[in-house]
Amino acid sequence: MNLEVEVILYQVVAVLLPISVYHIFFNEKDSERRKPHSKLSFILILILVLAMSFPEKFSEGYVYDFRIVPFIIAFVYGGTRPGLLTAAVLLGYRYFIGGEGFYVVLINYLLTCAVFIWMRNRYEFFKKKHKLMFISLVFWVNTLIVMVTLFSKNQIEQIPFMFMFYFITWVCLLMVVFIMENVNQQQQMREKLQRDERLNVISQLAASVAHEVRNPLTSVRGFLQLIRDDEDLKSAQKHYIDIALTELKHAQSIINDYLSLAKPNTEGLTTVNISEEVRKTVALMTSFSNIQNISIQMQIQASLYIKGNKSEIKQVLVNIMKNGIEAMETGGMLHVLTYEKDGEIIIQIIDSGKGMTNSQLAKLGTPFYTTKEKGTGIGLTISFQYIQAMKGTITVESELGKGTTFTIRFPCL
Repeated sequence: MNLEVEVILYQVVAVLLPISVYHIFFNEKDSERRKPHSKLSFILILILVLAMSFPEKFSEGYVYDFRIVPFIIAFVYGGTRPGLLTAAVLLGYRYFIGGEGFYVVLINYLLTCAVFIWMRNRYEFFKKKHKLMFISLVFWVNTLIVMVTLFSKNQIEQIPFMFMFYFITWVCLLMVVFIMENVNQQQQMREKLQRDERLNVISQLAASVAHEVRNPLTSVRGFLQLIRDDEDLKSAQKHYIDIALTELKHAQSIINDYLSLAKPNTEGLTTVNISEEVRKTVALMTSFSNIQNISIQMQIQASLYIKGNKSEIKQVLVNIMKNGIEAMETGGMLHVLTYEKDGEIIIQIIDSGKGMTNSQLAKLGTPFYTTKEKGTGIGLTISFQYIQAMKGTITVESELGKGTTFTIRFPCL
């Protein structure tokens, strides 16, 4: 019994100590953790090897350890590639160890891998409570398979110990989940502070410069319009003036964006029928999409309400839809979905355009960053600000060559 306690304590330390080191000393972004050679992958493989090297041996061929903890964490917080890498190391090392239970482990973990791959687009966006429920469900189904196997192998005497050991493993797994959620929360706070600092600098610059620049632009535009009305001008001269007026209009639009960035209108939030606003915006964008040979398909649940600002919501939707339409250079379909789920109003805008890389996604929404030739990057920055001011969140998924999905979530009234 003393040996069992020592082994269990070793397993707990082998899991929690490396994870704590990762939490304290390493600062990895979510996009970095999804690479197979990430620091998280290295830590999890280290935990896996430490746990499997000194297991609790109940009988010949039947060993118990905490290998499932790094396996699940790799899929949930690393992604498919780190998860499959961890699974490959697990199965390879288990085969090297040998024993009767290898094929049970093989089938069990292959099935669990299939579940994670099938659910990969869902559990990544779970809140902590739902993530804990999902992880616990996977863990105990895995445990049930082991128990059924022990029954079939007439190893009933192992089942009490198995339940005790797996319960401790489950508690340790939940502790690791809480640590990883804390890592995520701290990373989000750091990114928010950095973004707010950049926005503060831009806001101060915009407030001090934008008004001074807009006044002379307005004067120049007015004089050019007066000159253009002169009947003695040649057609070529009028053409040049038209080009100048067009560029001045573009400059004026950029200045207005900077003013909105400097002081966004976040006051006067009222109850807004978001279903109606999405329909109006789709109708507004239809003519622009037709010119680009793009069709817009919408699925909008009726009578959904949020606390927000109509003009800001319209600007957010126009910015994102316009970006989606412009991303589909050779035609395509823009999908606009609006529905309620788990106490949230969800708006999804999905295009089948050129998509973005992970590095482009990481920079999206920061001032001055844009993937368009003539863009400033201010439109999405303002949109992100508006969504945050209305207590909403926005996530972006994209795959190069396949398209992009913007998902906006607002609290439901």
